[in-house]
Amino acid sequence: MSALARVPFSLLKLLQVWIILMAAYPSLSENSLAPEESKNGTNFLLSPTFDDTLTREIHANAGQTLLLPCAVKNLGNKVVSWIRSKDLHILTSGRHTFSSDRRFESVHTDSSGDFWGLRIRGALVSDTGQYECQVNTEPKMSLAIKMIVSVAGYRSPLEEQSDSKWVSRALIKGPSTVYVPNGSPASLSCEISPFSLQTGVHRLFFTSTTQPSVRWLHDGEELSSTIANDNVSVETEYRDKDQRIFSRIRLSAVTMEDSGRYTCMQPSVKPDSVKLVVVEAEHSEAMQRDYPIALESSGTNDLIKTTVNLLLSSLSLLLFLN
Repeated sequence: MSALARVPFSLLKLLQVWIILMAAYPSLSENSLAPEESKNGTNFLLSPTFDDTLTREIHANAGQTLLLPCAVKNLGNKVVSWIRSKDLHILTSGRHTFSSDRRFESVHTDSSGDFWGLRIRGALVSDTGQYECQVNTEPKMSLAIKMIVSVAGYRSPLEEQSDSKWVSRALIKGPSTVYVPNGSPASLSCEISPFSLQTGVHRLFFTSTTQPSVRWLHDGEELSSTIANDNVSVETEYRDKDQRIFSRIRLSAVTMEDSGRYTCMQPSVKPDSVKLVVVEAEHSEAMQRDYPIALESSGTNDLIKTTVNLLLSSLSLLLFLN
């Protein structure tokens, strides 16, 4: 009797299934016996990809601390670097900072492992420009982020001309994108101030008896503190002396559904808006400064890996019994 004839029929069927899987998914032959995930949760079966849902343009005032976001899924053993486009200077690589300017710092979250940001403390107008988040694949992957830093209160002639149809403008204080931990309170402050005429006299757009309400929108839908929602409250103050209006919207405990664009507006007022991102994080400090991205796994690959592992276990058991 040949050696093949002595092999149990069940073992031959398992080997047949294994050969079919290897032919259909050759990448499994290299990684089926490797750990399913690395320490940072990366799936080795997938190539690195950028999370393109993050903001690509950031506006800020001089002196603010900024965080340029970059999230790379399935990074594996590759390295993320930040490059300043105007002089091709490498600012950071991995967790290490290579710039002599101590204002620049690499920011990485251990909770998900996907987020690799660039923190810039005390932003300068000269920092304005394009920054690239790069991955050392072949060819290199690159995601460009545009940053615009300006002096608070300065408005160019083009801005003045475009504002001629408005009697005032709204300004939401802070960065253009705000990150808030899930379950934490959040507030946005909006200041509405009149434009000045050439004579230096402010346009009068409200009086002590006529005070148009400030409207807050969430992704285009109006929010109101009068609706039956204990999570939302709006406070508005009218200051007659300099014709300024201060409005603040408070969210007592944000949820993922509260993410989106918030707009402060009023009739004949140029509106302003910011993006609020609710994030999941384990450490309070990281939640205030970072944007961790949840790992997205492929259901197909998970099913294949589970099947392969079961086959390997069955093969090992049959070989042991025989």
